[in-house]
Amino acid sequence: MNSIITLWRGLGAAVLLIISIAQLNAAKLPIFTIINAGLGKQFGLKVHQSENQSALFKVSTPYGKVLLNQRITDSDYAGIFSLEMLQEGEYVFTLETQVNEIRQPVELTRRAILYQLSQRQIVHFPEVILKGRQLDVNFVNPNRAQFTIKLLNRGEDVLYQEEFTGLDDIEKRLNLLELPRGTYHLQMVTLADCWRKEVILE
Repeated sequence: MNSIITLWRGLGAAVLLIISIAQLNAAKLPIFTIINAGLGKQFGLKVHQSENQSALFKVSTPYGKVLLNQRITDSDYAGIFSLEMLQEGEYVFTLETQVNEIRQPVELTRRAILYQLSQRQIVHFPEVILKGRQLDVNFVNPNRAQFTIKLLNRGEDVLYQEEFTGLDDIEKRLNLLELPRGTYHLQMVTLADCWRKEVILE
């Protein structure tokens, strides 16, 4: 009898370990390297990510206008890009995955692409899970940014709103039992970012 209990405990622990490893791999940041070896407005890019992962590399203005993008599906990627068509000034290099993104502000000059690793930002995306009429929102927030959740109907009326401040991990469960069937929108906002998720209640 004890051996059966021990076996079930062992299997349960193995399942939890597999789930934990999967979650860690999903949240693991890719290695994102910019190579500027006196190439003027050209630069090299290296990305190392987990197997079966995909990332999107973007060059954009500080206001979010995307000027160049490249989908990366290889676990080890290396490429050379030219920004000769862009004027000198400030831009942002972004590597976006399914669960987070790495943002690197850069300055483009005639002779080089200048950047400081200390200015690099990592932004985690909120996780939204709908189970029946329960809606879970999880947000990893190491910078303790102000985080606001709003639930809106199709007419953009605010049905629910809550603001979180000073928290590095946010977990919120919304009970939607009293709402009629239909399509709603969940809006999640920090001072720098805004995410919008469609919620369909059956």
